[in-house]
Amino acid sequence: MEHSRTAIIDIGSNTVRLVLYKEQGAGIEEFRNVKAPLRLNRFLDESSVMSDEGIALLLEALKNFREVLDYYDVTEVECTATAAIRQAKNRDEIIRKVKEETAFQIRLLSGEEEALYGLSAVLKTMPADNGLTIDIGGGSTEITLFENRKLKYSHSFPFGVVSLKQLFIAEGRMKPKEQKKMAEYIQSELSRYPWLQKAPDGVIAAIGGSARNLAIVQQLKENYPPLGVHGYDLTLDALDRLREELSSLSYSELEKVDGLSNERADLILPAIEVFYQLAVHTNANGLIVSSRGLRDGIMLERIKGGQYKTAADVKRNGIKRLLKVYGHDDEHHHQMMTLMEKMVNGFEKEGLLNVTKQERFIIEQSAALFYLGEYISSSSKSRHTFYLLINSLFDGFTHSEKAYLSLTASFTNNSTLKQYLEEFNGWFTKEEIQKMREYGALLKLCYSLNSSKRSVVQDLDVKEKQDSILITVYCEGNEMAERYQSVKQKRHLEKALHKEITLQFKQK
Repeated sequence: MEHSRTAIIDIGSNTVRLVLYKEQGAGIEEFRNVKAPLRLNRFLDESSVMSDEGIALLLEALKNFREVLDYYDVTEVECTATAAIRQAKNRDEIIRKVKEETAFQIRLLSGEEEALYGLSAVLKTMPADNGLTIDIGGGSTEITLFENRKLKYSHSFPFGVVSLKQLFIAEGRMKPKEQKKMAEYIQSELSRYPWLQKAPDGVIAAIGGSARNLAIVQQLKENYPPLGVHGYDLTLDALDRLREELSSLSYSELEKVDGLSNERADLILPAIEVFYQLAVHTNANGLIVSSRGLRDGIMLERIKGGQYKTAADVKRNGIKRLLKVYGHDDEHHHQMMTLMEKMVNGFEKEGLLNVTKQERFIIEQSAALFYLGEYISSSSKSRHTFYLLINSLFDGFTHSEKAYLSLTASFTNNSTLKQYLEEFNGWFTKEEIQKMREYGALLKLCYSLNSSKRSVVQDLDVKEKQDSILITVYCEGNEMAERYQSVKQKRHLEKALHKEITLQFKQK
């Protein structure tokens, strides 16, 4: 299904959303996202019957979505519904009316299916092997426990941000006694399930709009680098401070909080309470925020070819996705990986570099992405590479790894590296920065050895000669461009290693 367009309609209790995707190999790319914050849960009466008004609003939104789909000529559509429709006693009537008036066939997901798709998205885009996932919707909350990247337990709790607000918050400001009652209710629900006593490895992956919005608010408070929210660590201390600061605010005051979406202003307090109570209950370190969730889980299940058995698999798939998105040159990519491996092996054999297994993995991924921004501008490829990578969605990597990789893959000289590092003050040790410099300079030399993009270099041999390094480069074909650029660029590696480098070119 290379480059095909598909869509998912997600009828949630809080938001009804249409997302259009491009499927690219073993990955997916969202390219349009249209939402209607209908809060369907509020149209369920005491008997759990959805009112005519609620059904009419849903039909109006779906008819609008039909126009969007027609405009983009998308015919492959999956229409799913969760708690609000699931809980409605007249759900059969709703499903029938939707089919008659919009031609969409609603697929009603069970709480277990909802949890499983959310977990699937986490396991295919995040590096955690063990932990919990939580997805807070408008009318339900799905929690799973996974070990060794496999589901062990799951439960769909009968409360969400809309229903909690309706149950516990009477006016335009949450009172301390209301917060206390809400916390007690959440804890009582969590306590019913013994498997929730502890989060494996202290990890809770938080899915959904509330988690993303909280992450944005906290990042603005910290003046956080522009790394996005996927993989962001929202610590328990930060969550506690947000809970303390926001719980006393009225809805009108919450609407003015930097980063907080207006449509979530009155729902963020129940969300914070659920996240906080779960973290406390399970002795977790906080939350790892996932921007991938139910819809992505459904889409990723449709695509064949990706391997996700280990965290390293997830990272490699994440890099492949980026290469697809930015149209990287496959032949040059292969040559960079080959030259990098030969160069690192040679330097290690001579005792010139001491590369750990984790560092080798990062070098490999940096080689794959090195100067990715060249397709925008060859004269500013370092800056474009850094900007693209920092602002891209990196499936599988922590934010620290993402920053390290982006800095290494965009290396041009020590001064520019220091400039890029200003956004990450205190993130890395002197030893780690020196490693970035060494690996970045080594990759730049590899890049120079394929200047003409013709893969003329066939082999490399590295030898230490007293206080200098001799690199013999075996070529097939005219190597003039490679010779010129590598002799010019080797100085960066010389400065990093404090050794003179001689390049000797030979025809193979």
